[in-house]
Amino acid sequence: MVDKMIDLDGRIGPLPARAWGLILNFIGNALAVYGGIGFMQDGSRLPILIIGVAMTLVCLLVLAKPSK
Repeated sequence: MVDKMIDLDGRIGPLPARAWGLILNFIGNALAVYGGIGFMQDGSRLPILIIGVAMTLVCLLVLAKPSK
């Protein structure tokens, strides 16, 4: 079977792919917190909350692959 996993140790620009994933995870966390605050205050920002949680979940699932 061909390994179709993302090479997280390969470089994309100045940083490894794993570092870019952590940056995306940070952005997803920020969106989830921002959306959660708005949702708790007045019921708004639900789409932002869902996008942030989904981004965080995807990043965690992809970045959970151990390094070589």
